Amino acid sequence: MLALIYFIILGVIALGSAICVFLSRHPLYGALSLVLSMVSLAGIYGLLGSPFVGVVQIMVYAGAIMMLLTFVIMVLNGARDSKTPMFDKVSLFVIPAVLALSGLVGFALVQAPIAFDASALRGSVALTSQTLFDTSSKGQGYFVLFEVLGLLLLSAMVAAVLLAKKRLGSINEGEDK
Repeated sequence: MLALIYFIILGVIALGSAICVFLSRHPLYGALSLVLSMVSLAGIYGLLGSPFVGVVQIMVYAGAIMMLLTFVIMVLNGARDSKTPMFDKVSLFVIPAVLALSGLVGFALVQAPIAFDASALRGSVALTSQTLFDTSSKGQGYFVLFEVLGLLLLSAMVAAVLLAKKRLGSINEGEDK
């Protein structure tokens, strides 16, 4: 029953922050909303019994990819913003969502027994790669997830480059006249 409540809360946070990505007027706030969405998805992966995919979600997507995206936003913005707004409509959802997510994590850490079990199976690189990239019919199908997300990220990068090139090209044409 508690897992269902966690799932509903994390699902609402994921959907709400994904909507905030589209509603935010400032690209940096959109990127922060996307980080919140990815962290809540990692929580859902943990609830579904895939802690490795959840950790990869946080490390790779919420960490590395979002750092790269934030850097690109900062570079392409070209210091056109003299002032970033402190709060907007997106903040009305993001701030309570962050508080709810941190409350869930804190409650889970308090309730979880923190003890070292020496008899637990230790993972290895071979075991992890066998589990993740098992293409047999008995496999979990994690390799499809990595391929789909890789194609999605590739298409997003191509679209970002094309949009930036179109915008930079229009600025250069205006300066020539």
